Amino acid sequence: MNNDTILNTGATGQDDLGIQPITSKGLEAGFNKVDQVVAWMGERVDMRFYAPGARVPSVRQLAERLGVSRFTIVHAYDKLVAAGVLVSRAGSGFYVASTSSELSKRAPETDAPTEKDNVGALDTTWLMRHIFSRVPDDRSPGSGLLPQSWLENERVGIAVRAVVRAYDAQIYDYGNVQGYLPLREQMVVQLHKIGMMARPEQMMTTQGVSAAIDLVARYFLRAGDAVLVDDPSWFWLYGSLRAQGLRVIGVPRDADGPDIDVMARIMAHDKPKLYVTNSVLHNPTSWGVSPARAYQVLRLLDEHDAYLLEDDIYGDFHAGVAKGAPALRYAALDQFKRVFYVAGFAKSLAADVRVAVLCCPTEHVQGMVGRKMLSNMVSPELNERIVHRLLADGQHRRHLERLRQRISNAHVHLREALPKVGLSYPPLTQDGLFVWVDTGVDTNALAIAAMNDGWLVAPGGLFSPNQGVSTFMRLNVARTTDEFLAWLKNYLK
Repeated sequence: MNNDTILNTGATGQDDLGIQPITSKGLEAGFNKVDQVVAWMGERVDMRFYAPGARVPSVRQLAERLGVSRFTIVHAYDKLVAAGVLVSRAGSGFYVASTSSELSKRAPETDAPTEKDNVGALDTTWLMRHIFSRVPDDRSPGSGLLPQSWLENERVGIAVRAVVRAYDAQIYDYGNVQGYLPLREQMVVQLHKIGMMARPEQMMTTQGVSAAIDLVARYFLRAGDAVLVDDPSWFWLYGSLRAQGLRVIGVPRDADGPDIDVMARIMAHDKPKLYVTNSVLHNPTSWGVSPARAYQVLRLLDEHDAYLLEDDIYGDFHAGVAKGAPALRYAALDQFKRVFYVAGFAKSLAADVRVAVLCCPTEHVQGMVGRKMLSNMVSPELNERIVHRLLADGQHRRHLERLRQRISNAHVHLREALPKVGLSYPPLTQDGLFVWVDTGVDTNALAIAAMNDGWLVAPGGLFSPNQGVSTFMRLNVARTTDEFLAWLKNYLK
């Protein structure tokens, strides 16, 4: 029998491979017909019944063999071609890709580390790689996201389906360069609640907060320029800015904000044009900024003709706005004279909804829009419409209130649990996603040991521009389980 021969099902109900079909035609039940055909063919390719380079049955032959329409087979073959399992040759038919059988063997199941025994290998790339691996939520106290179970709700699915149904005509054209106007108009309302008088014309959308930071840095800075960041701060920030050839300078950060004396010396000596910071629920400490310190920072910026980029990605978790006392933000004090402000939704809605809104000083709007056009032209409007629908939904406020309450409860638990491990709950920590814990040991070595035992930990050295040895560790309060604390207690012994 050659490879063009269609398999026959004998009296035993098994095909020539000895595979027991679930239906009389040999297809798996429980899937739509196209996916059933994809699974049927994929199984036979994996088992090398159709060897690499071999021709598979024609569309007509397989449709007759499986009792489905030719359209179903065409669609299934198209999916198999897109997946790299088959290749199509015009006028000849479909063939097994020559490398298809080797692909699954060479591809690792996960982004498994290769440096488990090398403490010196820990850097920004190390943590980024493992954060995007398949470590379960309850095994990843070093993650920067809420657990999926905390975010899941039917509102997201409803919004996605509603937007997709109404979006058919627009998907074939570019959206607005500055972003979906109704979303920007909705953000006017959202920002007014936290003390900012913004206009839609001052705003532009980006594909997440990280894209906004990258855009502002490329707009203001050139290779060799200095840029000021908090120490500690978001580990991704250092890697991204250095990738642009910038000199990343850290200013020590405490519970009131940046060390103003150190910052003044840096501003005078290195003349950075940009300072990137969180003012609300700072990553990794969950600290804020005091009014006195904020005014001092803004005076320094004015004195040295510099600008501030305020990353408010965790601002939705602050309970103040619900109580009529929103957290202090630089943009609320400055009203977009020297402050660029960016808010994102990946943390509170869904990580894959890569939408952020960037508010710019008026004189820089056109320059920023031009820079965006040269970078990626426009942001996908589909996601922006989904976010707009969710923000405008009357249920969004309740969704945030539930998240804030769960985060607050997690802090209560850690205040009680950490002393039992022999650690102190850090003072002045607000109810943000993180706590910044001093373990008293080298957390690079701790992180390697944790990874060996299946835990993802964020060692403190990664949150400093120097990325040296640190005794601190960032814990995600929503993902730090009693099981991990038991592991940590045993390690610290």
